[in-house]
Amino acid sequence: MNSSGESTVQSLPRLVRLLLILVAITAGLSLLYAIQYYAGGPIQLGVISRVYDLALSPDKSLVAAGVDDGTIRLWDIKNGWEMQSLAGHSGAVTSVDFTPDGATLISAGGDGTVRIWDVTSRQVLDIQEISDKPLNQASLALDGSLMATIGDDGVVHVFDMESGQMIQSIGPTEGTKLAVAVNADGSLVAAGDGADIQIWDARTGESVQRLVGYWEDESQEQWLGHQEEVTALVFSPDGQLLVSGSVDEVISFWDLESAEVNWLGEGHFSTINELIFDEEGKNVHSASADFKSKIWRVPGGKSSETFVGHLSGVNTVALGPQTNTFLSGGDDGSLRLWDITNTTMIHIEWTALGIQPIWGDLLSIWMLLSGILGLVCLWGLWKRRGWSHLLSLGVYIIGPTIVLGLPILEITSYPLSLSARLLIALPLLILAAWYALLVFVLMRDPVALFYEAPESAELAEQLIIGQRTRTIRSGIFVAAVWVFLVVLLYSLLRRFNLDIPFMREFLPFIMSGAGLTLFVSAVSIVLATILALFGALGRLSKNPIANGVSGFYISLIRGTPLLVQIYIWYLGLPRLDIVLSAVPAGILALSVNYGAYMTEIFRAGIQAVSKGQQEAAAAIGMSRAQTLRRIVLPQAFRIVIPPIGNEFIAMMKDSSLVSLMGVWELTFRANKIGRQYFRNIETFIIAAAFYWILTVVFQFLQGNLEAYMARGERK
Repeated sequence: MNSSGESTVQSLPRLVRLLLILVAITAGLSLLYAIQYYAGGPIQLGVISRVYDLALSPDKSLVAAGVDDGTIRLWDIKNGWEMQSLAGHSGAVTSVDFTPDGATLISAGGDGTVRIWDVTSRQVLDIQEISDKPLNQASLALDGSLMATIGDDGVVHVFDMESGQMIQSIGPTEGTKLAVAVNADGSLVAAGDGADIQIWDARTGESVQRLVGYWEDESQEQWLGHQEEVTALVFSPDGQLLVSGSVDEVISFWDLESAEVNWLGEGHFSTINELIFDEEGKNVHSASADFKSKIWRVPGGKSSETFVGHLSGVNTVALGPQTNTFLSGGDDGSLRLWDITNTTMIHIEWTALGIQPIWGDLLSIWMLLSGILGLVCLWGLWKRRGWSHLLSLGVYIIGPTIVLGLPILEITSYPLSLSARLLIALPLLILAAWYALLVFVLMRDPVALFYEAPESAELAEQLIIGQRTRTIRSGIFVAAVWVFLVVLLYSLLRRFNLDIPFMREFLPFIMSGAGLTLFVSAVSIVLATILALFGALGRLSKNPIANGVSGFYISLIRGTPLLVQIYIWYLGLPRLDIVLSAVPAGILALSVNYGAYMTEIFRAGIQAVSKGQQEAAAAIGMSRAQTLRRIVLPQAFRIVIPPIGNEFIAMMKDSSLVSLMGVWELTFRANKIGRQYFRNIETFIIAAAFYWILTVVFQFLQGNLEAYMARGERK
């Protein structure tokens, strides 16, 4: 150590020098990865490519997929699903379609171009520079005569496919820039315009019709149409219907002659990304960001089948190569073939082997953040600052547990072979091993002791600081264990095939009952505490009446079920002309029930205070009431805080029983929505998560209260 208090390389222990080297390497490589990742560099973790659109060739031998890496994946079904990539677009390929003769493939992309590919040679025949803005969707007429595109500029471009020339530029639309459709014979083109739909003559560009949402009747109970932007459009093969999907999760079936909605399709819980008709026009297939695809009957607009399996949002659907099959693709990078009759997946292909994009983005954010924090830690470690050692532990234990643990555990559930899953997880496992080495060095005794307390401090001060440092270090490891177990629990719940979009949809409704749950619990625990205190004093009293009443109360209440007591308060008292509403009845039932259990806790706490203290108080002239208030109860409260806390936690959970009386608290709302949509697991997990979070918060407060009440003991 030099005169300024700074370390020199020669004076540092060998393991400390190794630690500095490891932290420097980790911080430098982390920043390098993050910088080149955001700059579009070549070193990136293997991530799957999202599927934006699918198309089946007319002879049903090829499947084309537009993906976000700027290529078209082409699968040869008859040749064992052999895959080939067609590169050319510089942005994501958002639309693909085969011409009716199957000779050419049309693609539109985020680079603002439309490309015509020869299916046989896999070469580009023509490139149309449409816009300097990304193209979001393209639609080809069933007869192949016209194609329309729409992009971020909101302009609808219409092309004559025979001449290859653009014949109309319509718009721009004011709202939606995601949905465009051409009818079967190429005479009409429709595009979303906010929550409305605009229809033009495809040849002249003249406005033909505008479809606007409206109230079904004067009661204004049912809105027909859309209230948020339109994101998907498709004409029926006979041209009589236009079906639209929206951010508002509703599918509307419009009658083009009357400009009215015939039916509404409700059942998705997130944005509708695509709609297609089957060949006979009797069913509509939908793809949604809620991870599901559905089939809707025409007429009627009722959902007949739901297909679940994608790991994230479904972006596109297409008719399948066999009868009663269809294809779907989504953000999870998979192409799936479904059997409609059995609603089961019969084949799966992947655009690439890798982790989900969300984990790749999370890792890049982590690399940038940990790189910056690593430099801070490196400076502190070099200066021998105690906080730097603790910060390093927190960064390199808790961070990797989340960033690496989540994708590694998810990879184990991928429908792939073990070797393929290991190949995907290998880079993550190597990273995990590196961080484990770093933590191992951080926790070696020479390193931990080196940063435990300042060397320049007095011995007594070093002991105090060292004790505090060890406590914080232990807390970091406890937090890391909690984080790991939460990650593990999350991964386990993911395997339940939970409907995450459904949970997100109804989370506000269910959680709106949390306030009432807290109110019932808080009032009940206050009343129960008062009852318990008086009950305990009665049990300890030498007065036979008080003792007998307290004993009978405890025996009766503890000997009968809480559910029965709730029913007596709510349904029994009206027979005595005492009518209580549900909330007061529930509060009284909980208070009386838990008061009986807590009576024995208070009694034990009071008896734990030695009689010698009471005799000493009497000797100095304190009355019985003064002794109880100043000597006995303060010590008894400190003793009973942990068991009383447990009772409060139990009461919070038992407050769910008041839902049986129709109280719209948390559990009642969860049960109501779960039964209505047959999603009880999802809704009760939301309720359970709230109770758990509330319990954790209360445990924290209870711990602080215990420490406060025990401050005299520590001194």
